[in-house]
Parts: sequence; C-alpha cells; structure tokens
Amino acid sequence: MNAPPELLAAVRARVLTEPSPEAAALARHIVDIAGDSVSAIVFFGSRKSRARPDSHSAFDLFVVADPARTFYERLAARGAVRRSPAVLAALQAVLPPNQISLPPNGGDGAPRAKCAVVTGPVLRRQTSARRDDHFCLGRLFQPTEILYAARGREDETLAALVQAHALTYVWGRPWLPARFDVGEYCRTLLRVSFAAEIRPEPEGRAQALFEAQESYLRPVYATLLAALATSGELREDVPGIYALVRPAGRFERLRLAAYFRWSMVRATVRWAKYVITFDDWLDFIVRKARRHTGEDIVLTDRERRMPLVFLWPRVIHYLRHKDRARP
Repeated sequence: MNAPPELLAAVRARVLTEPSPEAAALARHIVDIAGDSVSAIVFFGSRKSRARPDSHSAFDLFVVADPARTFYERLAARGAVRRSPAVLAALQAVLPPNQISLPPNGGDGAPRAKCAVVTGPVLRRQTSARRDDHFCLGRLFQPTEILYAARGREDETLAALVQAHALTYVWGRPWLPARFDVGEYCRTLLRVSFAAEIRPEPEGRAQALFEAQESYLRPVYATLLAALATSGELREDVPGIYALVRPAGRFERLRLAAYFRWSMVRATVRWAKYVITFDDWLDFIVRKARRHTGEDIVLTDRERRMPLVFLWPRVIHYLRHKDRARP
C-alpha cells in the first residue's frame, strides 16, 4: 500500500519538530561517539509519548547504522558497549534489530538509551509489504520523532515512518468494527499490536497509551482515514464515521493471524539474542516489570547467576498474573 501524499504531510509536521531536549542530547552523544556510521536516530516509546515513564525509564531510539560493524567498533572503542563488535555485527543479520543499552553523557542515575539498531536497507524492508514481522511496524506507527538524520538521509527515514503509518490499514483491517471513528481505529491498532508480542505491561496498557498519544494519533490517522475514503477503500456514512467498502475475507484473516503468530515466535526468539547484545539486560527487565506493576521484585543470587535456567518459573508466574497487578 502506497502512503497517500496527505499522510506524508501530516507525519512530517509531527516527526520533524523541535527535538525533546534530553532525547536530542542522547542523540548528539551517540553521533559524537559513532560519527558518520550513524545515518539516522528516531525517538519513540514511553518517553516520547509520555505514557507514564518514571525516572528510570530508558529513552527508546531506533538507530540506523551503516555500516553496523563500524558503528559497534566505535562504540566499543569509547567503552559505550562491553560486547565484542564482531559478535554484535554478526548478530545484526540475525532477527534484526539488535537491542543495545548505551550509557548517558552524564552522571550516574541519568536515563540510558535503549537502542534498536538497524541498517538502512533493513529499516526500509521492515516498514514495507516485504517485512518479516511486526517489530518495526508495531513501534513506528505510534508517535515518533526524527532526532538526527545524516546529510541526504532525512527523506528516506521520513518515508519509512510514513509507510509504517500507512500500513496500519493493511494489518488492522480484520479487527476493525463494522463502523468506527478515528479513536476506535487507533485503539484497535494498539490492542492488536500489543497482542502480537510478549510484553510485561498489564491489560489496559493499550487504552492508557491511546490516552497519552491521542494528540498525535488523532490528526495523523484522521488524515489517513479521510484519504482512504477518498480512494474508495472506506465509506464515510456520516462525517467521521467509517466502514470498510471491502470487508476482510476469510483468507485475509487467516493470513494476518498467521503473520502475528509468526511475529510472536520471532519476538520470543529475539529475546535470546538480547541476552548477548544488551548490557545489564536482567536489571533492565526487572525495573520495567516493577514500573508497570508496582510490585517489588528481588532476584535471588541463584537467579542472577543463571537467569536462563532459574528465572523461568518467576517469568511464567509474572506473565500469568500481571493483569491482577496495579494497572
């Protein structure tokens, strides 16, 4: 599906804004370290949308690195990552993106950057009809901000973000109600996308995200829905209320259900890679779970020494009971 020109203008007006100061400082820090191996940096996640972050919440960034090996070598030379650049570069080709944690350019206690590292070709593929799973689309259809783009790379980064927004209609169609407005469209996207991953957030997070992101989501997706109505994909029965002209068929539903199941498999396997690529991954996960549930989580010495062996009972218990925790 090609993005309508109106959507390009709507997304451009919101992702090319005055940068968030703390996020912009982190982006400059990364570029200072890695130089011209950084093609673009995109800000997303709870810090961007202000969806109940706390003082320990990391800044979520997509970092477009070309070439990836040079990027990791420069980070390692400055002590920003502890893993081998050769290992990180090799893993870049396996279930991209890599997730890495980068320290801030400040004292202890300052928020870190949680970076999803992709190459330019991977970003273009994963925001297109040829995508391998839902990881990139599931994050980039929500509020984003281009913090940095190298000379000549801004337009292609913007194009990837716009395409991620346009493709919501493709993967969200089967779950839309018979009649919907822009608010219900956005809530449906968030519910469907969250269901495609194992996430530590309790039930109700999609609604909380919609409320936090509403000022971004409504104007952008109102533009998309109006363009789809103009093109004949949607029928506008009354102003602002839409219906599908071409209802989702059985094959489309099965195909997209299989797409989301496959995305879940890839997302789950990807966690094994993060254990290698992400410094202090265990403490990060514990902090994230604590933030979303309000429960104090203290790991035993045995769980810390061998988390991949002894942590599973606690993880399974948490996933089963997280919806009973504080919303």
